[in-house]
Order: sequence, then structure tokens, then C-alpha cells
Amino acid sequence: MSDQTNERKIEHIRVIEQDPETDRQGAYFDRIRLTHRALPEVSLAEIDPSVEFLGKRLSFPLLISSMTGGDHELVRHINKNLALAAEACQVAMGVGSQRVMFSSEAAKESFSLRPFAPSVPLFANIGAVQLNCGVGYEDVMRAVDVLQADALYLHLNPLQEAVQPEGDTNFAGLSAAIQRFSNA
Repeated sequence: MSDQTNERKIEHIRVIEQDPETDRQGAYFDRIRLTHRALPEVSLAEIDPSVEFLGKRLSFPLLISSMTGGDHELVRHINKNLALAAEACQVAMGVGSQRVMFSSEAAKESFSLRPFAPSVPLFANIGAVQLNCGVGYEDVMRAVDVLQADALYLHLNPLQEAVQPEGDTNFAGLSAAIQRFSNA
């Protein structure tokens, strides 16, 4: 799992970089149609899209979510830049699956992001299926600690796990495993 998981993270990035079908010129804002309001009857200074979330103020409710992580300079660079962007924009950020750090000690560095995003909510991330594959409460808490996370999410992605060669596909009893974990 260790080398395969780490290499898969890089493979995901390379596929997008090299895929000629990936739309890099999209100007999707041109599809948005706004209703013209010449007299909006509101003061722009009174509009505040900010929200408080997990005891922290966000400029607006946005989450940069589940991108990558692992033992490679490219993923460390990506995660650091995403954390810097989250901090600059004052939005929340969730990291990619941290299971790679259980098999590669060096992968932890790509998840040590609190110095780059000191004031925004950070979310740790483990695949729920990992609870059926030997990942325990202590492991998950280590993932939370490395990130200095404000919260944790257990991602559910059975289709992705089923189609990747090294995917973990024991989804049996997963609801009960999540319940046990949440009660720990």
C-alpha cells in the first residue's frame, strides 16, 4: 500500500496535467446570467458574506477540499500553496486522504499545514473504509494532530476504491464501524 498509494497521488496529478481533454481555457463565468437591478436598494457596505465556522471567521462559506498529500515534493508544494491561499482568502481547507501517512512517515510533511494557515479551519481526512482495514482511533487522531485540524471527515468513495487496483473494498459493516469510531 505505501508506495502504491503515494505513487497514485502523483499519478492523479500527472493525468490532469497531461490530459489533452482537460479544459484549461474554460470561461465558465460567461454562462452565469445575472438579473440587472439598476435600483438594488441596498448598501454594499451592509453586505457581509462572512460566517463563523468551528469558532473561526471565514470571509465566505467556501471549503478547499480533498486535494492531495504524500511523500513527494509536488504534493508538498500543492498543499502548501492551497493552505496559503486558504489563509489569504480566509476560507476553510480539507486535505486529501491522509492514509498515505500511515505507510510513509515522510508523507506527514505534506499534511503539516497549520503554519501556512494559522487562522482558518483545517479538516483532516481519512477514508471511512480504512476503519475496516486496521486504521484505528489512535491512527486517525495522529492524522488530526499532524494537521492540527479543527475537524475530521471520513470520506465515502466506494466506487473510486473499487476501480483503483490497490483500492480497499471491504465496505461490509462500515456504518457500524463509523458509529464505533464516533463513540470512541
